[in-house]
Amino acid sequence: MKQWIENIRDDILAKTKDMSREQAAEYVLTYYWYHMLLGALALGLALLLIYHVGWGRNRKPEFSCVIVNQEVDFTRDAGIAEDFSGFSGIGTKKLSIDSDYLISYEDVQLPEANESSYEKFFFNWSSGAIAAIHLPERFYEYCLGLGGEFLELGEMDSGEIQIPAELAYPGAEEDGLAVRVKGTVLEKWLQMDESDPLLLVFPVEGKHREQSRQFLEYVLERRSE
Repeated sequence: MKQWIENIRDDILAKTKDMSREQAAEYVLTYYWYHMLLGALALGLALLLIYHVGWGRNRKPEFSCVIVNQEVDFTRDAGIAEDFSGFSGIGTKKLSIDSDYLISYEDVQLPEANESSYEKFFFNWSSGAIAAIHLPERFYEYCLGLGGEFLELGEMDSGEIQIPAELAYPGAEEDGLAVRVKGTVLEKWLQMDESDPLLLVFPVEGKHREQSRQFLEYVLERRSE
């Protein structure tokens, strides 16, 4: 690149040495406009690459929630993020709500699912990249069978959060690990299946506990609207 620029500069200097400034400028614009365009494009790509490597890849969300085995709908996901942002004050660009997790397991076989979704889910879980999960009851039990651990909801509050008995899972008398989605604000966003209820859980590996507590508050305090 450097040598290419130097060659063009030397060629321009040689051909315009006897021209006035105006003539030289006109000559360069006439015969070297495409060189300047290519140079600008190359510079733009270089700056984009530097940004992506230096900043873009390091812009991790402050809260990441995944939705398992619901319709993949990025417009809906953005709507949930915007609604939670309005409740919590966390900027939408710092929130990640992602439904691109269609997973087959045991006798639950989804035609849209692929192995990469399964691997992505458990890799992100183990690395702490997932703070909250919406998942069907059967998949919740499957994860428990694999040794998955979820936060006891009592560990997330500071004496301010009360889990209503009708939303506690498996029941109000238990140290609950999950909240039933039906009856919460999330019900308007997600599909309900009475035979396989949708739950909200928080993996113990998940980071950003304060934001997770805020999300639980959002889910419980807004309730079904």
